[in-house]
Amino acid sequence: MFKIITGNIKTGFRVYNDFSKIFYLPQNPYYPKGISVFDYLSSIFFSDNLKWFLSKDEKDKIEKVLSKVDLLDKEDICVENLSGGEIQKLNIGLGLLSGADLFLLDEPASNMDFINQLKILKMLKELTKKGITSVVVMHDINLALKYGDTFFGITTEHKILHQDGIKFFTSSNLKSIFDMNFEILESNGNIYVQSVD
Repeated sequence: MFKIITGNIKTGFRVYNDFSKIFYLPQNPYYPKGISVFDYLSSIFFSDNLKWFLSKDEKDKIEKVLSKVDLLDKEDICVENLSGGEIQKLNIGLGLLSGADLFLLDEPASNMDFINQLKILKMLKELTKKGITSVVVMHDINLALKYGDTFFGITTEHKILHQDGIKFFTSSNLKSIFDMNFEILESNGNIYVQSVD
């Protein structure tokens, strides 16, 4: 994804960057050892300035984000003692504090149980109402379908398919991407994708 945006992979699409700040979260992010959850998040406020302490407003922002990602009770725990899913949530919290208006996220809900996956994806969806765009790499087709707005897929022939909305999810599109047969199901106005043996 990052190579496409930087132009290292040619797609046939022209990429315009009108965003003031970009937050990138790889699938396996690096995090320092021996640092607490609170201190890890506070690092975002020290990145651009030479400063020695956090303001009350900055501390309040950290507490608010910790609450939003369900880690408030773990603020004093060392990052390496968190589960994989908790680390993902922590890094998304870092993005929320960064002030970025574009999030580039590679499998942000990986290593999470289903409930936390839904919470994180719902949170990212709600960010669009605040003017934040999220570009997310996902392999769970049904979660992508539920929370996405615009979809891209790379076919087995390295062509890029693009479509706004659920019209992207056709049996032929999915066959060309995954080289498998899929059935598109509808129930109570919702669409689901199921592989066909």
